[in-house]
Amino acid sequence: MRADIVPGGTVPNYELTDHAKTRRRLSDLQGNDPMILVLSRGHYCPKDHQQHLELAAWQPQIAVAYTRIVTISTDNIVESREFRASVGANWTFLSDAGRKVQKDLDIQEYTD
Repeated sequence: MRADIVPGGTVPNYELTDHAKTRRRLSDLQGNDPMILVLSRGHYCPKDHQQHLELAAWQPQIAVAYTRIVTISTDNIVESREFRASVGANWTFLSDAGRKVQKDLDIQEYTD
């Protein structure tokens, strides 16, 4: 993990393509609100699928707290769109098929 990322700090302002093929910056998605950022292995992972189902069930309560949710997955855009639909999510899914975020954050692997 990068040394400059600390609790209460700011995540780098990554710019990735979302499930609707639009380039998006994390700062624009967050605005002035808190944000839950999920780094996902992708649609093929049963654990991630289950976690996203549960997050989608809680999304109305999360929205009441003026908190945004963003998922960054290793899926391509089509897979991101399908994953988002399959769990009933209404938040932005960003595609990081090239694993730019994983490499930049020095995450060893997106698996157990």
